[in-house]
Amino acid sequence: MRKEDTRQELTETDEVLVDRARSADQEAFGALVGRYTPALEGILFSFAADRDHAKDLVQETVLRAWKNLDRYKDGHRFSTWFFRIGVNLAISARRRTQLELRLMEPGTPRGPHERLTPPKTPIEALLLKEDATRLQSALGMLPERYRKILALRYGDGLSCKEIAEMLETTANTISIILFRAKQRLKEDLEES
Repeated sequence: MRKEDTRQELTETDEVLVDRARSADQEAFGALVGRYTPALEGILFSFAADRDHAKDLVQETVLRAWKNLDRYKDGHRFSTWFFRIGVNLAISARRRTQLELRLMEPGTPRGPHERLTPPKTPIEALLLKEDATRLQSALGMLPERYRKILALRYGDGLSCKEIAEMLETTANTISIILFRAKQRLKEDLEES
């Protein structure tokens, strides 16, 4: 890239760079996200508490932003949209980790109001661990969208309406996705 091209990209507004990026101009997109990735990494570090994980989340954010650039609404600040993608990814990663920890540890809460009774015998403990392993494996085979919505509903105890608001969709859509996710999970567990 020539120096004059770099200077031009520094003076171009976000809107101009977004328009160029929408025309498959990867350099324009790189300049655009380059403006905000240092700040995003700082924000995501507060979620991840691990610099490497924060950098992974930044990379995932950049990929999602590129893939979904057509969803960016003109007239809004690009930085806000970009940061929201990153924060949503960080929240999902944290919830997924918490759900996995809950599934792996017998006796931990399954939901906001339900507690498992601790195993009474070593055999019960082994069976619970095997069930948790099978469940974790089956969850891992689900599409990410299904896992995310299951975690929000059953891990965090959110209602379909709350999840819909968070994901900017309808409660009916969330109900349908939950139904499909549970059906697929049931099928996968019956096969294993």
